[in-house]
Amino acid sequence: MIDSTFKNANILIVDDKESNIEILSVLLEVQGYTNVKTTTDSRLVAGFFKSFNPDLILLDLMMPYVSGYEVMEQLKELIPDDTYMPILVLTADITTEAKKRALSDGAKDFLSKPFDLIEVGLRIKNLLLARFLHQQVKNQNQILEEKVKARTIELEKTNCDLILAKEKAESSDRLKTVFIQNISHEIRTPLNGIIGFGQMLVEPDITQEAKNEYIPFLKSSADRLINTVSDYMDIALLFSDNIVIEEHEFYPSQILDEIYNKFNKTCKDKKLTLTVQTPQLPDFLIKSDHDLLRNTLSHLVDNAIKFTKQGKISFGFEVKSNELEFFVKDTGIGIEPKAHGMIFEPFNQENNLSTRNYEGSGLGLTIAKKITEMIGGRIWVNSAKNVGSEFYFTIPFNALAKNKSDTKNVVAETVDTDQRAKLKILIVEDMESSDLLLTITLRKISRDILHAKTGFEAIDVCRNNPELDLILMDFKMPEMDGYEATRQIRQFNKNVIIIAQTAYVRIGDRQKAIEAG
Repeated sequence: MIDSTFKNANILIVDDKESNIEILSVLLEVQGYTNVKTTTDSRLVAGFFKSFNPDLILLDLMMPYVSGYEVMEQLKELIPDDTYMPILVLTADITTEAKKRALSDGAKDFLSKPFDLIEVGLRIKNLLLARFLHQQVKNQNQILEEKVKARTIELEKTNCDLILAKEKAESSDRLKTVFIQNISHEIRTPLNGIIGFGQMLVEPDITQEAKNEYIPFLKSSADRLINTVSDYMDIALLFSDNIVIEEHEFYPSQILDEIYNKFNKTCKDKKLTLTVQTPQLPDFLIKSDHDLLRNTLSHLVDNAIKFTKQGKISFGFEVKSNELEFFVKDTGIGIEPKAHGMIFEPFNQENNLSTRNYEGSGLGLTIAKKITEMIGGRIWVNSAKNVGSEFYFTIPFNALAKNKSDTKNVVAETVDTDQRAKLKILIVEDMESSDLLLTITLRKISRDILHAKTGFEAIDVCRNNPELDLILMDFKMPEMDGYEATRQIRQFNKNVIIIAQTAYVRIGDRQKAIEAG
């Protein structure tokens, strides 16, 4: 195995005398070496070293242009520190100074001319053996280092896992304690009201006036108990991953109406203003889990009412590209920034358990966060103490046809207006809401609608789609405005219809748009 390795070694001969090269080449060939390169020009050694990657160099010292000493100096820059590169100097300079200098400059062995060919062969074999053994040690060290590194990483990971397991166990113990304290409080409190007022209502001498006074308290206690039990059931299902997402088509405005009807009376009782805010768009269908979405928004609105003593609460949604972003804003007590992350953990309000001033399971935000993540969204809060809070969460969004029941009518119209249905339209608009409004409207007459958010994108789309029939061009956009985009499009497409659509209505804007093309 070793002899075979030596025979395949790359050997470079550098000597300005062709006769010396011929002698050495024949010697190496006779001994069975197969990969030999030679050069009489010492200026080419650096290039050979990079391309040939020699295992051994046979080097003359006294050469024109670049001496052997200079060659070794050049090679020092190319040979890595941890690499054993054997250089056998073969020279007619037999002085002690030459030998010392050669060995100092990087030579591993030294022979004087005229040399004994048998000795040269043995020296070559010994140097190749030294390189082979050095490479073996280097490889073994590298393997050992990798094993040590892998083992170190494994031990560090095990240590981290143990620390996390310890922290998780401690957290679990704390959570159990908080859970027991919380559930005891949140179930016993409404039960006390139910039992107490229930007993009063069955007293034989109770008046109708007293009944009218007690029944609302009884109902509110029952509602609180139902909400608490529902929260505990929801959180148990969520954390055990036993909730299945059931997607249906519905209008997002439908959710908002349901939430408003559910909480409007509560807000009026607390003298709070409850408002709904929606984008100025035609109503459209989405496909998601109606119940989970309503549950999430319900928890956030309920939370806002709970922590708002005066002022207003508003909720709604905005269209953000491929997401719907729902929000709930209040003028309540607000939350310190340092507590923003904590409030989404189970049983947490900003103040700790022993000083909780507000009723509730403390699970509402946890449930909202878990549901949002399940349906592919995210949730966050912006809030400051004594200023109010703004909660946001997103869900994936793909607008569907406005009304499924109109499908037959749309198909019939498509048949009658086949030419319009084939229109290819480009909407150039950087505002998602405006883009969506146009898209929903244009779907009645076109199934092939392209989109661009900047002038640069619009130009690229037009170049790639020369068959475009219509472009709706916004004129206020980032990077390149609609005027410049239109001018550049007109340079290669004179026929496509471009309609300017803009919020700018200053005198001269119409003419400016027409002049642009």
